[in-house]
Amino acid sequence: MNDTPVQSSLPGQGQPPDQGSGSAGEPVRVEYVTQPGLGGIAITNFLLNVVTLWFYRFWAKTRVRRHVWSSVRVNGEPLEYTGTGKELFFGFLVIMGVFFLPLALTGIAMAAYLGPESPALTLFQVGISVVLVTLYGFAIYRARRYRLSRTLWRGIRGALTGSALAYSGKYFAALLLVPMTLGWSRPAMNLLLAEQMYNDMRFGNQPFSFRGRAGPLYLQYAICWFLMAAIVLAIVIGGISLAFSGALQQYGGLLESLFDTENRSAEATGLVVFTLIAGLIVLFLAYQIISSIVWALYTAREMSLFAQYTTFPGVRFDFNATGWSLVTLWLGNLALIILTLGIAQPFVEQRVMRYFCDRLSVDGLVDFSAIRQSQAQLDKRGEGLIDALDLDAF
Repeated sequence: MNDTPVQSSLPGQGQPPDQGSGSAGEPVRVEYVTQPGLGGIAITNFLLNVVTLWFYRFWAKTRVRRHVWSSVRVNGEPLEYTGTGKELFFGFLVIMGVFFLPLALTGIAMAAYLGPESPALTLFQVGISVVLVTLYGFAIYRARRYRLSRTLWRGIRGALTGSALAYSGKYFAALLLVPMTLGWSRPAMNLLLAEQMYNDMRFGNQPFSFRGRAGPLYLQYAICWFLMAAIVLAIVIGGISLAFSGALQQYGGLLESLFDTENRSAEATGLVVFTLIAGLIVLFLAYQIISSIVWALYTAREMSLFAQYTTFPGVRFDFNATGWSLVTLWLGNLALIILTLGIAQPFVEQRVMRYFCDRLSVDGLVDFSAIRQSQAQLDKRGEGLIDALDLDAF
C-alpha cells in the first residue's frame, strides 16, 4: 500500500514552463492515450480487496486514478494524480467515527430504552434520514474539491474555492423540487448547481466561468418527459390487459385455488406469488432500461450546452455528446461490470474518462505562462463522506 504522493517531475516548483515573453498563448488539445497495465491493476485490486474484506478499496481507488489520470494528455503532457490511499482511508474513518458511529449508537440506545415502536425513535430515524439526504450535495462538492486539489498539470493544481454548504443547500432544494414539480424543475436546478460548481473551479490562480440559461434545455426535456409518460402509460395498460387476458387464462386455475381456502395448495400459492414477483421485476428492469435510453437524449443535450456555457481565460469549450453515445457507453460499462463480477471496474472508469477526452474540444489560446500556483488550502482528509454515503461514481 504505497502512499507516497506523486510529485511533479517538471521544473519550476509548480510554475509552468516559460512560453516566451511575447507569447499570446497556445491552443489546447485534450486526448486520452491508453497505457498498458490497467488489467494487472484490476486483478490485484480485486484480490487484495477480497483478502482485506474490501478495506484495500481506498488504495485500489488511488492506483486506478493515478493510471487513468496519467493517460489524459493536455498538449501532449499528462495529468498527475497526487492523492493517496491513506488520505481516503483516514477521511473515511473520521466521518464514520465523528458522525455515523455516534448516530448508530444513539439509535441503538433509544431502541433499547424506549422500545423499537417508540414514536421518539421513529422521529429520530426520520430526522437522520433527512440529515443524510441534505449531506449528499456536501459530499459531492467536497469530493470534487479533493480530486481537483490532487490533480496537477505542468505542476499546477486545480482547486474548488466556494462553499460546500451553499452547494449542499441548492442540491437539497433540487431533490425536493424535482418530485414536487413532476420533474419540470430539473433543467433549471441542474443549471443552478453547475453554475456554482464551475464558477468555483480554478486551475492555478485562474478561474473558470459559467453563464447561461436553462431555457434551451426545455424543448429536449419536454420531448423526453412526454415520451416517458407515454411509455409508462403503455406499460400500465399493457400489463393490465395481459393480466386479464392470456395470463388470467393460463393461471386462472391457480388463482381460483389460491382463494379456495379448503383446497388451496402450497404449490399453487408459491407459483402465483413467484409469477407476480417475477413479473414486477421484469417490468421494473424494463422501465429502468427504457428510462435510461430515453433520458440519455436529454442528458446529452445538457452536457453539450453546459460545456458551451463554460469558459476559461482565453478559451471556450464544446462537448460533442449524443444520446446514442451515452447509451452505448452505459451499456458497455454495465456489461463489463456484470460479466466480470465487478473486477473490470477500472476499465469502466477508463472508458468514461476516454469518452470525455475524445469528445471535448477547446477553442482559443491560453497564456499558461501567466498562471500561478493555487493558494487554496489543501484538504488532507480525503473524501470520506461520499464513500460513507456510497455516492461515488469515479
